[in-house]
Amino acid sequence: MTDDEKQLILQAQAVPLEVKVRKAILLLRSYEEMAGPEGYYLAFSGGKDSIVIKELARLAGVRFEPVYNQTTIDPPELVRFIREKHPETRWNVPPKNLIMRMEDSALGPPTRVNRWCCKEYKETGGNDRVIIIGVRAAESPRRAATWKQVTANRNGGHIVCPILYWTDSDVWLFIHQQALPYCSLYDEGFTRLGCVGCPMGNQRRDFRRWPGFERLWKIGFQRYWDRWKGVPRRDGKPRWIERLPNVEALWNWWITGERYDPNAGCQNEFAWSGEDEIDAEAKP
Repeated sequence: MTDDEKQLILQAQAVPLEVKVRKAILLLRSYEEMAGPEGYYLAFSGGKDSIVIKELARLAGVRFEPVYNQTTIDPPELVRFIREKHPETRWNVPPKNLIMRMEDSALGPPTRVNRWCCKEYKETGGNDRVIIIGVRAAESPRRAATWKQVTANRNGGHIVCPILYWTDSDVWLFIHQQALPYCSLYDEGFTRLGCVGCPMGNQRRDFRRWPGFERLWKIGFQRYWDRWKGVPRRDGKPRWIERLPNVEALWNWWITGERYDPNAGCQNEFAWSGEDEIDAEAKP
């Protein structure tokens, strides 16, 4: 990103909130015809940005369908919040629990490099439709460099980002101005809500908060180990887990890995493309 582009983003972020709200509503109205009779596909996660884009779509008076991609390991408080406060949301329920999916096709545990989980469980749906998402440039430099307010989706259709240039303060001010309910985890100090145990987040904090998920992850690790330890890759070479003596060593490496990278995230590419790098996991 050039210095001029960075300056333009800073200027857009400095615009007063009331102007940003008007622009967001105008943007959504402008692309409603493109969305067709089905209306917008609104990617709804239950987080603060999602409830803002949903309210903006309501204020704009456009047709939209909120859709929640259930990851199977979202915080229970978040799941209850969606059920109770947004009951009209359609749920995309995957055929298999994310953690147990590790053993299939030797996918292995998700890492900061090998984020197959985002592709399969979060960044799906809305093909050939106009999607509204709550991505914001303020979340990371990479998102600032990657996203535009309207982007062609690699899976067909387009992606509209009505709050791309909103700051965190804008989001919370809008939530309070509109008296929008939000997940209680924010009041406990959580700044972003995602999968419990995600390697992009604070795993130790997550497992202190939800020990049942730690037990479930360990079961998944054991199943992956039992199935693939000693089984060569498709090219005949040994798998990277052969460097480890036991499943406990694998777990300890995973849980003590590098901390969260603020320059990355699950929505870096909503429509991820490319072949699965099954054996390209981050290696200890």
